[in-house]
Amino acid sequence: MAACITKELSCPGCGAVNKSRMWVEIDASADPEQREQILNETLFYWECPDCDYHAQMVYPCLYHDKERGFLICLSPAGRTQQVIEAEQRHPALAGLKKRLVLTPAELKEKVMIFESGLNDVALEMVKLALQELTERKQQTRVEKAFFLTESEELDYLGFSMFLRGEEKPVYQGVRLEVYEKSLRAAERVDFQESGFQLVDLALARTLLEQ
Repeated sequence: MAACITKELSCPGCGAVNKSRMWVEIDASADPEQREQILNETLFYWECPDCDYHAQMVYPCLYHDKERGFLICLSPAGRTQQVIEAEQRHPALAGLKKRLVLTPAELKEKVMIFESGLNDVALEMVKLALQELTERKQQTRVEKAFFLTESEELDYLGFSMFLRGEEKPVYQGVRLEVYEKSLRAAERVDFQESGFQLVDLALARTLLEQ
C-alpha cells in the first residue's frame, strides 16, 4: 500500500498555509491510481486552494513493482542519506532492478521501460546515438531525451528529443534491431546491479567508452 504523509505548505503566490498529501512510497499493484498519476505526470502537481497558484512539488518517492521486479527511487537531490537508508531497507535480490532518478519525468520513463520488458541500459545507448544524430541534424543541443513507445508489430522504438530553447520535442524512432544490437553491447559491458543505480546517458557514454 502507498505510504502517504501530510505536510503544511506555504503558497509562494499568496502565502496561505494549507495541508497537502505526499506519496512517499508507492506499490504498483496496490496503488494503481498513483501509478496512473505518475504516467500522466500529475502525481507531483500542486495547486493552492486559495489563489489557484500551481506548480510541480517534487519530493523523494519510492516506487516498487514487485511483479516486474523493479524498484525506483526518485530523489531530486541525488544520492542522499535517505536513498542510502532505502537501499538498506531493500537489500539486493536476484533479478531485482533498483534505479535512482532525479525528476518525475525520469520516474515515468523508467516505469514505462520496465513495464515494456526492456533493458534500460541498452535503451540509454540507443538514446545516446539518437541524441548525437539529432544534434548533428538540428545543429543544436538536445537538452533532454525520453523513451516514448515500443511496438513489436510496427518494429519500432520511439523517443522524444527536447532541443535547447524549444518546448515541443522532436520525435525520433529506430527499428527494434537497433535496440537488439545495443542489448548485446549492454550485456558485454561491466555493469553490475548494485544499489540504486543512476542509469542515464552519462552512464551509457561511460560504458561504451570502456
